[in-house]
Formats: sequence, structure tokens, C-alpha cells
Amino acid sequence: MDHGAREHSAPDLLSGLAEMAVTSELLAGSEDLSDTLQRLAHRAREVTGADFAAISTFDETGIMTRFIYAGISEDQARRLGDPPRGRGLLGELAERDRPFRLADVQAYSGYTGWPAGHPDMCAFLGAPIRANGRTIGSLYMTRDRGREPFSEAEESAAAVLALQGAVSLATGLARERRGRLYVLEERGRIAHDLHDGTIQALYAIGLECDSLSNREDFPGEAREAFAAAVTRINELIADMRGYIFMLETGTPAAEPELTRDLAFVIRQIVSPAIASVVNISAAALQELSAREAEDLLYIAREALSNSVRHGAPSKVAIDLRQSEDATILTVQDNGVGFDLATARRGLGRVTMQTRADRLGATLTLIGIPGMGATVRVSIPRHKPAEDDDE
Repeated sequence: MDHGAREHSAPDLLSGLAEMAVTSELLAGSEDLSDTLQRLAHRAREVTGADFAAISTFDETGIMTRFIYAGISEDQARRLGDPPRGRGLLGELAERDRPFRLADVQAYSGYTGWPAGHPDMCAFLGAPIRANGRTIGSLYMTRDRGREPFSEAEESAAAVLALQGAVSLATGLARERRGRLYVLEERGRIAHDLHDGTIQALYAIGLECDSLSNREDFPGEAREAFAAAVTRINELIADMRGYIFMLETGTPAAEPELTRDLAFVIRQIVSPAIASVVNISAAALQELSAREAEDLLYIAREALSNSVRHGAPSKVAIDLRQSEDATILTVQDNGVGFDLATARRGLGRVTMQTRADRLGATLTLIGIPGMGATVRVSIPRHKPAEDDDE
């Protein structure tokens, strides 16, 4: 412990506090809140003649978020271990609205002991740091055993120091909030650019590859290669959608924005001359995982593509709903229909079946010549069995 600190006279305190006032704008304008508080802790120790000074900050729930100290060596700091948890004496300090001092902290009824490695101290002077009607931090100073207790003038100085701390801390926290807001805005902008730029470009490429995979004048190997490219593009889109969700929310994706994606697919595939209706249940969306939503999107896109290419419809409809035991996607048109017994089993149909199998879902194709076509996918939802009372 550095014993260079000494008791201060009233003139010393006034001089020190005047210097604090002069440097207040500098402290409040610091770019790094921890650096600001570190300087404040050093200055508090100097102004009050303390051997040790520490500043704690708290979040809205009262949890300690920072513990910054001055007056101990690096070796002592390493032995300090976990910071105080804001209980006992420091918890009481956080509950107060003004400074208080103790001649011997260990004789105080609220003392519960210092954390392991904390210097053994005697005289105590603490002040809550308050802003907007709540405690946002605390400042306390201590002196080694054998030194004079803190004086009334030094208690007054602690009040001014705490006020300075409130200005610095409130300013720093506001700056951090602005910084977080800027980061969120930037993440939102990047997510928007990825969705409306990169993902839509991938969709367009996927649609072109999908069209080429169904060209009967292409060799079988070429069609299979294009079909494989479509699958890979869909996987890339699924991954990118997860990244977008994390950018927007900071959490892993639970479901992609299926409504917006379906709307884009319809714009890409369905002519404006064809009426389109989309009904999507919020309950169904909540049931879907990201992978399920991606597979359903692919099936819907393939069904729409087949409808427009082969069915000559005047209307198409997409319906996603949640029943008691299944999530059901239906794509329907009023076109020429088809005869399932004689319809060619192309790559698109095979891939739809593969996607449905991966979901553990049932894929149903219904075609009535002259009356349109329906593609339905049903993902079973297994509810936990009810307890048997017997």
C-alpha cells in the first residue's frame, strides 16, 4: 500500500475540488468510460488523502457492472480476486442518498468482511453516485489502520466527488447507449442490404438454374448439375438468412421471414396478370424452425413454377396454417390441372419429395384435368402424451 497519501486541510480540499470542477468537462468528454472512472478514482484518493479508492457501477437491476480502484500495486490487484458484490456495507452505501464515514469499518454492524485479497482497511468514507433518482454507482475511500479517520470536510468533498462521478458516469453511459444504437442501426442496414440485395440476387440465380434443370433439350447430367446448384443456392440462402436474423436481433434465427420471401418468389415467378393470394398464419410461423421454413419456401417456389409453366392459371393461392396436430402448406391454382398417373416425374417433383422427406412431412399432389392443381405439405406436430391418471 502506498502511504504517500495524507490527511488534507480544508484549503487543500477546496483547491483540489476547484481543480476537479475545472476538469469536469474533460472527464465527461472522455471517450472511454472506464478510463474516466479510473482517473476519478485516482483523483478521489488524492483529494481525500485516502490509501485506497474504488468506484462501482450498477445496471438498472442493481447488478455491479464495473469495479475500478486506485491505490494498490499490480501484485495486490492480482490477489484481489473477485470484486465486492455490493452486499453488506457497500450494499448499504448503494441504498443511501448521501455520504457517510466510519472511524473503523470493522467495528460497524453492517460490516461483513472484505473479499479475499482485499486490503485490510480501517477508516471508511463512502458516497453513493446518483442520477435521475436512482443509484448508478458508488465511491468509497479507505485508510490503513493507524491513520486518522476521515474528517467532516472530507465527507463534504466525497459528496462533490460523487456528483462529479454522476456527471461522468451518466455522460459515459449515454455515450455507450448511443454507440450501441449506432451498432444496431449499422447491423440493421447491413441486414437490409443482404436481404434485398444479395439474397434476392441468389434467388434470381436459383430460379434460372431451376428453369435450366427442367430443360428437356439438355443432357441429363447437365440438368442434374443445375438441380444440384439450386439445392446449394437454397442452402446458402438459408445460412445467410440466419446471419441476417442474428444481425437484426443478436440471437440465432428461429424462423426466416417467410412472408416476405414468399412475396418475392411470387413477384419473380407469377405474372402480374395472374391473381395471387397469400394467407399465412402467425401460429404456423411460430411453429417453424429455420430449416423447415426454408424447405417449405423451396416447395412453394417449385409448385408455383410448375403451375405457371404448365398450368396456365388465372389465379394462384398459398396458404400456411397450423392445425391441432400439423403445420400445413398448400399451393393451389385454377389452371388446366394434370393427371397424376401420366404426369412426368421431373427433377422438381423429386426435389420437393426429398425436401418433404427431410421434414418428416407428407407431400400430396392433387391434379384434376381442367380444374387446377394442388400441392400440400403437412408437417406433423407431436404433442406430449397426457398423463394417465390411473
